[in-house]
Amino acid sequence: QNYSHELTCITAREKIVVPIRAICARAELDLPAQLDFSECPVKVSTQKTLLICNNGNLAARYQLSTQSPFSVVPATGTLGAGDTVQVTVTFHPLTKGVHCSLLSCNTGEERIHTKLHGEAVDVNVGLSTNSMMADKTFITTSNHTTVFIENRSNITAHFQWKALPTEEDENEEKRRRRSLLHSPSGVRLEKFTEEKKIEKEKGSYEDHAALLSSMVQKMAKVQEDSMLFSDEIFFIEPMEGEIRPNCSAEIKVTFKPLEALGYLRTAYCNISGRESRLPLRLRGEGLGPLVEFSSPTLNFGNIFVNTPRIHEV
Repeated sequence: QNYSHELTCITAREKIVVPIRAICARAELDLPAQLDFSECPVKVSTQKTLLICNNGNLAARYQLSTQSPFSVVPATGTLGAGDTVQVTVTFHPLTKGVHCSLLSCNTGEERIHTKLHGEAVDVNVGLSTNSMMADKTFITTSNHTTVFIENRSNITAHFQWKALPTEEDENEEKRRRRSLLHSPSGVRLEKFTEEKKIEKEKGSYEDHAALLSSMVQKMAKVQEDSMLFSDEIFFIEPMEGEIRPNCSAEIKVTFKPLEALGYLRTAYCNISGRESRLPLRLRGEGLGPLVEFSSPTLNFGNIFVNTPRIHEV
């Protein structure tokens, strides 16, 4: 902190006051008032460099923070007097539209801010068709069709074929799967506490611990599941990949019917640069074996008794 005092000099004729000021050495960090990302592709990370200057005469420890869809690294550090450091601010929007936030720099003594602004837009990436009709195919055989993902933008697009139309649907499905793995946590914990002593006496405590460990691993597996498209009738390859700017990716769709039925499925292509997942409707009809007699009637004519006659059909 700063200090102040007054030196007073009194004579017979007058009083003289001399102010004394002591300014503490301190850090004075300087950040730009605003960082503008302009238009950026949705679901794509765009990075910009931000300079932080220490115009003071004391080293400063700082901590940076912001909110999604913005992030910053490194978030903490020490900046010497008169030094400058570069930090990377990333803009990764998941939805279209204008996004604003504040980048806060806290030194413990003061907090300074930089306004962050960016607009997320869809880019020209899409499917060559949104519906695919496979030729009629006999059961146990397969039929192949090709579709294309066309990237007419200047970014490298990453794609994945998903089973569900939105990320919210995926999270709901994961919650449903986790709920099937265990009873409510409070009931499970109470039951484990009550049975711990009994099972330990029976020598099965290790088995119970192993069971809980297995349950935790299964829950983690559910959480990490990328929920890619999976079906026993339609097969898509490749399931994921990258498409360079102004290029296209060839996608092979295989139809392999198991029964003589009509089939309808929908796969969803999650592409960086597009907010919504693009649906691809898959249709196909399975055929059973086409069997018929070579002749509708078989005439044996007049035959003497006890005389065999053989015809092939």
